[in-house]
Amino acid sequence: MGLQLTTILSFFVFSFLVRPANAQIQIESAFPSLSFTLPVDLQHAGDGTDRIFVVEQAGRILVFPNDRDATTSEVFLDIRGRVNNSGNEEGLLGLAFHPDYENNGHFFVDYTASSPRRTVIARFKVDDSNPNRADPDSMLVILEVNQPFSNHNGGQIAFGPDGFLYISLGDGGSAGDPGDNGQKPET
Repeated sequence: MGLQLTTILSFFVFSFLVRPANAQIQIESAFPSLSFTLPVDLQHAGDGTDRIFVVEQAGRILVFPNDRDATTSEVFLDIRGRVNNSGNEEGLLGLAFHPDYENNGHFFVDYTASSPRRTVIARFKVDDSNPNRADPDSMLVILEVNQPFSNHNGGQIAFGPDGFLYISLGDGGSAGDPGDNGQKPET
């Protein structure tokens, strides 16, 4: 851990030191004709279709061509009725496409739900007749984890090079981690 952190810090310091003092940073919109509401994730399906998927915290996933001149997006999945996004760090938080998505149409989401407050990892399938629409009735819940507070819920999910799905859950929340979950490997 120490070596990795040292390497990252060394790279940061090196990058900072080799930058000219008068260098200007410019921000440019990648898709200037599109807008999103509280976007929290941006993915591609890896299926060769060159589409972008944007996850909105309230519970929608939008899809559009990976083209700077794109002017419209379509709703790929809308699960706002299932998602609790009442806390600042709650909502639809992550999206991962199965490594064989091109053939099986499976993708996974990470979202927070209510009653009880929890994180839900669910698998969905793309609609067989429209690659820009998911089948909302195809939901299969893979994992549910209770979340005692409305913050520190993590949310990033991704497939690793080993083919396993990795899930970030956070420490469970509240200021100062009162459950000390960040220090307990079993939680």
